[in-house]
Amino acid sequence: MFLSGVAASIRTMSMPLKVCVALRLYVPFVFMVVSFSTDCFLCFVPIGFAACATCILWVLLATYPARSSYGPPEYKCPHCNSLFWFQERVKSESQISSAKIVYNSCCRGGRVKIPPFLTRPEPLASLAAFDGGPRSKNFIKHIREYNCLFAFTSMGANIDRSMNDGRGPPIFKISGQVHHRIGSLLPADGGPPKFIQLYIYDTAHEIQNRLTAVGSSDRPYDALAPENVEALAQMLDLHNPFAKKFRLARDRLADHGDENFVVRIIGAREGDPVQYNMPTTDQLAMLVVGDFTLDNFKRDIVIEARTGQLQRISALHPAYMPLQYPLLFPYGERGFQVGVLYEGDVPASANARAKMTPQDYYHCLFHYKPDQPNPYLCYGNISAQAKVDARACIDENRLWYIINNQKKIRSESIQGIADAVGRGCVDGGEMGKHTVLPASYTGECMVLQIFFTTFTCNAKWPEIAQAIALEPGQKPSDRAEMVVRVYNIKLEELMQDVRDGTAFGPVSAVLHTVEFQKRGLPHAHIIFWLLQDTSHPQPDFIDKFISAEIPDPNEDPLGYALVAEHMMHGPCGSAFPRCPCMKKGRCSKGYPKPFQEVTTLCEDGFALYKRPNNGRYVEKG
Repeated sequence: MFLSGVAASIRTMSMPLKVCVALRLYVPFVFMVVSFSTDCFLCFVPIGFAACATCILWVLLATYPARSSYGPPEYKCPHCNSLFWFQERVKSESQISSAKIVYNSCCRGGRVKIPPFLTRPEPLASLAAFDGGPRSKNFIKHIREYNCLFAFTSMGANIDRSMNDGRGPPIFKISGQVHHRIGSLLPADGGPPKFIQLYIYDTAHEIQNRLTAVGSSDRPYDALAPENVEALAQMLDLHNPFAKKFRLARDRLADHGDENFVVRIIGAREGDPVQYNMPTTDQLAMLVVGDFTLDNFKRDIVIEARTGQLQRISALHPAYMPLQYPLLFPYGERGFQVGVLYEGDVPASANARAKMTPQDYYHCLFHYKPDQPNPYLCYGNISAQAKVDARACIDENRLWYIINNQKKIRSESIQGIADAVGRGCVDGGEMGKHTVLPASYTGECMVLQIFFTTFTCNAKWPEIAQAIALEPGQKPSDRAEMVVRVYNIKLEELMQDVRDGTAFGPVSAVLHTVEFQKRGLPHAHIIFWLLQDTSHPQPDFIDKFISAEIPDPNEDPLGYALVAEHMMHGPCGSAFPRCPCMKKGRCSKGYPKPFQEVTTLCEDGFALYKRPNNGRYVEKG
């Protein structure tokens, strides 16, 4: 039973039981168990949690209700070792009696096979430790800038930087397409070196060149430690195959400046056996000397010594990610490529796919696997950027399929157009059917839904804290995939409570959609229709479901505690001018609201909720 069901069930309990259940249900870390047996447990409630919650309480364990807390992810996929919660299982295939718990959102039941990443080399492994010292904290804080220092490609996107103007965790938000571009080996005459050119041009002053390159457009380069930059450059020279090839190109340019050659980064080809295996990184890049034409390398990235043009890299090229994120892929690990087959036999279904999709590939990587390094989960802000980039790759692949399969998608189900053409119509307004809606149509204003509710993720949920604790030092903002998975479990449970009538009574229909708030937390909008007649809601009907009052801390300590922690706006006003809601010296949300002795209905259909002046208050600040 979800929160609403728990709240409904505890209304019949005694007052001490209600308080203790509330503390264990919503804030399980704020009290201390003093004694425990099969009969009862004793707990201390911290001073200040609620006005009345300052006494020692006891409850009978036998009457302790189910709580909406799932603990850490304790189940493992038998194929790829991804952790998951019991609530995420495939219910139709799982058999609890025989302990067969099936989960396939990671590797599709073993059909997606991706080689594990190697242990990160030093000094990257030490610098990227969330629980490290001041040097590591500086590195994690500025890891996007450090990665930009060594990126081989530039990234172009419509990035919404205003998201990070206020307080809160950092957010990386884009709109539209993402472009990765690569230039020539040498800069234009008189121009400063950028990206791959930093591996080749004026390497005697390489560290200063790198710091200057990032400092001119992103952050002041004095925030980055030169000793870190030098150590990371040496690490990439030792381990990264792209860095090695570009250093080789530097040496060849120095010895044979007039020689005609290119650096070729290989892509996948139809019929090439490379595409059915994840090849080694040494097969990915090479120098090509002598005569050549670009027609020979249409699927490859070909980098010339001098050219004034930037070359866009396909999101389906296996070097797409390692060229942009060298600190995430220090060994130049090959990314997704077309044509990789699923493991095992292909299902007999006519629509069954035989080859891995970008979504399959990234879904598998976005799942946490204990004791396995994962560039998409363990590097803070740059991992978040890479996940957004990966999602853009998935969308681009889907849209490209839609563009190139319009004949398959456009079926004759749009019969009105074909009929109109057959009748010789030339006016577009004559196409389709003319339909008159009867008064009984459910979209008519008198039968619109009247229940709208929201369900927002709480980054402090214990399941999130327990999941990210598997990698010490991380915050919820570092592990968006865990936040979303926990939220989805709770949302599904809430929706089940709504559908079966537990939360609000019998319903005839339910709709919901999930969006993401400005700081990245998921947030659902839910509308539903009750079976009972709600066409003319009255104040007493509204008061059964909605309360805008501060509960009495003596009569309803649970309600008071929850409202104090979760439902109070602010503090804002003249004493808090920097509060995000403050616009032109006033609260843009209209707080504090005026007192309202009874609920009343407005002519526009909205209600002014009952909020009497009962002397109750909550201290914040």
